[in-house]
Amino acid sequence: MKKLLSLCVLALMFISCSKDYDPDVQTKSEKKVNVEVEFSGNYQNYQLLFTINSLTKGEGAFVEPLISTPANTQWTQVIAQGNAYNYIADLTSNKLVVESKEAVNRLGFLLSATQTKNTDDASQTPITALIKVYADDKLIETYTYKALPVGQVTEPVSKNLDISAY
Repeated sequence: MKKLLSLCVLALMFISCSKDYDPDVQTKSEKKVNVEVEFSGNYQNYQLLFTINSLTKGEGAFVEPLISTPANTQWTQVIAQGNAYNYIADLTSNKLVVESKEAVNRLGFLLSATQTKNTDDASQTPITALIKVYADDKLIETYTYKALPVGQVTEPVSKNLDISAY
C-alpha cells in the first residue's frame, strides 16, 4: 500500500511538473484594418488592379474586406475559398479605401496599374499612389507606387503584414 501511495504521489508530481503552461505566450492580437490609397498624376488614364490576397484572424479564419471608397464599389472578382478579392477597374476617383469587416492579425495586398488610355501622350504625368495601412485607426505602414512610362515594366506593390506585430 505504501508503494502504491508513493507511486501515486510520484505520478502526480510528474503530471504537475510537465504541465504545458507558459504565461509569456500570448495570443496574436487582432485589429480592424484600413488600407487607404491616394492617386495622383493622370490616374484617369490607368486601369487599377488592387488585390487582397490574405486577410485572416485567429488561426487562419478568412475575413471579408469591404471597399468603402468610392461609395457603392464592389469587388470585380471574389474567390472566397481562397481568401482572394480583386478589384480591376478604370480609375475615376483619386482615392480607394478598403476595410476589414472584422479585426484581423494578417493582411496581404497587391497594387498595380496599367495605362490603357492616351498611351501615345508623352507629356502626361504617370500615376503615383500613396498607400497607407491603418490598424485600429493608427497608421502602421506607408508605401509608394510610381508607374513608369508606357513600354516600361513597373513593379507592383505587394505586401504581407503581420498586424499583430503592431
